[in-house]
Amino acid sequence: MGCVSARATSAPTPAPASSGARAPRGGGSVPNFSAPAAARWRSHVVARAHPNSPRSRRTPRPDDLVTPQGRYPSAWATDLADIFGWDDVLEASGVGAGDGDEATAGTRVLLPKRIALDGANIAWSLGTSVRSRFKCRQFPLSAGVVHALEYEPWVAKNFEVVAFLPKEYVVGGLQTLCDGGGRATLNAECVQYIGKGVWVNTRLMDLVDQGKITMVDRGSGSSNGRASDDLTIIEYAKERDAWICSNDQFRDHRRNRGLGFSGARDLKAFARARRFEHAFRVAPGLDDHLVQSMLAANGWEPRIGWTQAVTVAGDPVPPPRPRARAAATNARSRERDADAAAMAAVMDGLLSETRNDTRADGLDSASSSDTSEKHTDDADTTYYDGPSTRNDNENALGGVFPFYAAPQDAVPVFFEPRPTPPMIAARKSFLHRQGWSVQTVTGGRGAS
Repeated sequence: MGCVSARATSAPTPAPASSGARAPRGGGSVPNFSAPAAARWRSHVVARAHPNSPRSRRTPRPDDLVTPQGRYPSAWATDLADIFGWDDVLEASGVGAGDGDEATAGTRVLLPKRIALDGANIAWSLGTSVRSRFKCRQFPLSAGVVHALEYEPWVAKNFEVVAFLPKEYVVGGLQTLCDGGGRATLNAECVQYIGKGVWVNTRLMDLVDQGKITMVDRGSGSSNGRASDDLTIIEYAKERDAWICSNDQFRDHRRNRGLGFSGARDLKAFARARRFEHAFRVAPGLDDHLVQSMLAANGWEPRIGWTQAVTVAGDPVPPPRPRARAAATNARSRERDADAAAMAAVMDGLLSETRNDTRADGLDSASSSDTSEKHTDDADTTYYDGPSTRNDNENALGGVFPFYAAPQDAVPVFFEPRPTPPMIAARKSFLHRQGWSVQTVTGGRGAS
């Protein structure tokens, strides 16, 4: 039984176009050498082409898949079929639909693939889908990343799936934390208070400990700032020959020379061949009345807001206090610096120590005797919990039930990888060459 690697080489690019002879650079003429001298001169010259030149691109083959976006090798369709579960393409290419143990004799087996998840994009995608379905508050939800990591077809095929998340989505202020949003909207089932204005999403931190999530620093110390996670994902996919699951097309990074691509066209071709999209189906086929009945039958009661949350030590969360007003601009500046330094110290301590050590250096228990004493100006600075936002308002939910915090058995959510238009065209081209017909679903995005 043969073994075919599912990891394609460099990103396929369009077929070369014919190009005529070009004049020497700078407008000069070719030196008038004698025949022996010209022969010696040519022997030392190596013919090279710029990576974006048509002469440097892959030579087209008769079995290439022809799409409106360009030509792609036929093996690309087989790799895509393994990701999206296109059994017709796998059958037409002679690849076993199951894993190595279930494949029948005489069929080829694809090696497990590596997939890099754009965690921030996926978390926001689920938040948007839940808001669109139930009209509730919108912020990144950790359940989206969990559903993508636990996608059953990928788990059954032993795919190596890793999510990349900004650090502040896992540990940081409530405004950026997954399942946070604010003091009135946080999901107390997976968000706990550490101290000094820092919270942690325990659900995501557990996955970090398991190696399924890689945290990326977007802070001021990072040279790439808010683009750090996107660039890390692209570099990982390029170095590990991995696929990328994201609805972001990475157009902002096409001229970033630090990624190792020769130009915007090269990165565009790589992203087009390696990036696929995703979607979430929230409570499909269920109306609001049936969802409410399922919630009542489940007996689930939401734990929303800071009053329902606890610290990492299991103690009640101290009440938030307003920021003390400074008498002068320099005092306000020192206060902001103290807030940032306190939060950085807590986050660094959390990442360097184990999660079970709730008394690590720089981490004060929220239940310490200091919190029960009369607060001084210095205490107000130490425990300042960030500027107030609309999600901190007691009426932030607006009377809408917090469906975003409901468990899976009460409000079912399903993650689905989605092919891009070039991938759909490649599937049709592959099956057309095999004499197969592609069945489509009316109103669907692409081939079924």
